[in-house]
Amino acid sequence: MNIATKIALILIVVAIISSLVAYSYFSLSAKPTPYTTTRILTVEKTITQTQFVTLTFTTTQIVTIVPSPSTVVTSTTTSPIQTAFTQRQEAQYIEVVDVLNRSVRIPKNLSRIVAIGPGALRLVAYLNATNLLVGVEQSELQWGCIGRDYAMAYCSTIQRLPVIGPGGPRNPPNPEMLMQVKPQLIVMYRGYVNLYPPDRLEAEVGVPVLVIDYGTAGYVDIGFLEKALRLLGKALNRDERAQQLISYIDSVVQDLSNRVKSIREKPTIYIGAISYTGAQPFTASQSMFAPLVLLNTSSIVDNLKPGGGYIQVDFEYLLKKQPDYIFIDENNLNMVLDDFSKNRDQYCSLNAFKEGRIFGVLPFNYYHTNIATAFADAYFIGKVLYPGAFADVDPIQKADEIFKAFVGKPLYQDFVKNGYQGFVNLSNLFKCG
Repeated sequence: MNIATKIALILIVVAIISSLVAYSYFSLSAKPTPYTTTRILTVEKTITQTQFVTLTFTTTQIVTIVPSPSTVVTSTTTSPIQTAFTQRQEAQYIEVVDVLNRSVRIPKNLSRIVAIGPGALRLVAYLNATNLLVGVEQSELQWGCIGRDYAMAYCSTIQRLPVIGPGGPRNPPNPEMLMQVKPQLIVMYRGYVNLYPPDRLEAEVGVPVLVIDYGTAGYVDIGFLEKALRLLGKALNRDERAQQLISYIDSVVQDLSNRVKSIREKPTIYIGAISYTGAQPFTASQSMFAPLVLLNTSSIVDNLKPGGGYIQVDFEYLLKKQPDYIFIDENNLNMVLDDFSKNRDQYCSLNAFKEGRIFGVLPFNYYHTNIATAFADAYFIGKVLYPGAFADVDPIQKADEIFKAFVGKPLYQDFVKNGYQGFVNLSNLFKCG
């Protein structure tokens, strides 16, 4: 190698070292050069006077040569391109906190969701988001649509969706079937947590799991309900719809309260044949019955179980209390009629039966609480108990207004066409004379 070549190589090495030392100096200063992370030279070998110099370009590695002739120190940086990409990725997601206080990262523009467990699909329907569904539980198909407000309104949509698991209150989710429909989000009922931890389901299916809850099944907890609607509304990009429905719910609750707030003398009430894990007899009731709570009115069983819950009473208790009005859950009306035919004298010993104060109510506890149906029942019961306060209310028209507000369709006649008596006096079915 001649002298000129050696000098040239030495000058190249000096230039490289000078550039890297200068870069290291400026990278430690308070004002780093804004373009230093775009194309940085990397020295791949220790340089000597007799070796050729190999140079490569990289966007992620900065190489600094330290005084030792054989040491190369490498540090990692993030390029503006990488930063912009990460920011764009983050912008495509939102983060919400579910009822278990889990942070859940959800794609902003969802187009594929599933809802599993009691009440989950109902809230999706209440938020006008059934167009996002890509699967449905087997139980929804098995039960048919009648009796569940959301299923009645969206029956054709539900019936044509593929099955994603068994459904029901006690069956765990099926991750394999969920994966087949490729959801972007799983909306999961809180009661499933003990059957299948959401973090495990999230890991197995590979999509976020949002756990929701709107209170105890068979009851109407306004605070829980509105919190659930806000949470799910944000997750499904239905914030406006959630707020619209919440405002309507508040107006209904306030209206019912205003109508009865000045009433001091209230009749005694018994609600019989309340469904609980299947059909139940006339002596099955419920403490803190939701429509009565909305009317600030007690039932004769409330003192037996002050905290609320289902309860079986002795017929003797009913005979002793002699409720002024009796309402029967029409889900079990045939069972009561059958028992009445066998024990007519016993039933007719109740003044409400003898005097024709027997009425039907639509069942609202079916795969968790049908909120719309419970509200409709409250207006009918209010009309019966307090006719003056509800003089301007047509219970059937009001029911359809409520159904349309929640699920977009009037449903009252659908109940009647499918075997329910509706909002009527039932004394013609229980003749004591």
